Amino acid sequence: MLNDFDRDLREKTISPRKTLVKKGTLDIDIVEATPVIWKDRLYRFEWIRYEFGRGYWNNKERVAHFRFTDMETEETTTPFAHGYSYGSAYTEEDRAYAFGVHESGHRLDVFWSSDMVHWDSAVALDFPSEWSLFNTSVCKGDGEYVMAIEIGGPSEVCGVPFTIVFAKSKDLLHWELLPAADHIYTRERYSACPVIRYVAGMYYMIYLEGLPCHRWLPYIVRTKDFVHFELGMRNPIFCFDDDDKKIQRPEKFTDEQINYILTAPDCNNSDVDLCEYQGKTVILYSWGNQMGKEFLAEAEYDGSMEEFLTSFFA
Repeated sequence: MLNDFDRDLREKTISPRKTLVKKGTLDIDIVEATPVIWKDRLYRFEWIRYEFGRGYWNNKERVAHFRFTDMETEETTTPFAHGYSYGSAYTEEDRAYAFGVHESGHRLDVFWSSDMVHWDSAVALDFPSEWSLFNTSVCKGDGEYVMAIEIGGPSEVCGVPFTIVFAKSKDLLHWELLPAADHIYTRERYSACPVIRYVAGMYYMIYLEGLPCHRWLPYIVRTKDFVHFELGMRNPIFCFDDDDKKIQRPEKFTDEQINYILTAPDCNNSDVDLCEYQGKTVILYSWGNQMGKEFLAEAEYDGSMEEFLTSFFA
């Protein structure tokens, strides 16, 4: 259930807000990436693909896997979770967690490590075989952890794919799915790629709206109960534009790859994820054509994550 904007549009005042700055492309073929802080350093968690008829251009493992990359040095950790897909990450104190879809497509596993070298794992959630799982996102809420899970089926549960359901945990290892009959967003239309965060007593979720004319843009909602959702007054949160194609660290790419970036069609800003680091909000997102030409990019908001998320509602 969403809010009605009629009264707000007539009576509400909207405060000026800071501008989000797009810093440009980081890599080719990496999409669902999560920025995290671990031991006071900024990392990005990456799913390195090697399936769907395409793969990351520099995948030396020759199989899909997860890794973390130091965003200052570009040094990468030891690959892990070989064969898993659609990963996300969460860090707390000195422990790193990763969540990924098992090759069956209907099981979520959790991985955890204190050194990003040696990883333990367990089944987090096992769904019926007819379910299909995609992106996830985890945050710490009011005395518990919450996971947003993108599903593509079955149709009687998700309605119009894609759709987002929710789970809760006390320890990040054992999870319980909230009843999907009413704890869901949304059966009515395409809603994918969630990132969920808890600030000021509410859960904020950025997700991907599929729009007419082959366009995909990130929207934001917030909720207290995962049943009733308030749509932000300012949506989408940003839009594809030429700044997506600015290139960070051009020395990393060949001339051919730079030309590939600069000439790629761009009708999509998706897979948003974010964290707060040194007083600013670091945002990772994907751009491209949603048909195989996909790129990882970074944006930045000069303010706290709470300020950034709440600014779309006032």
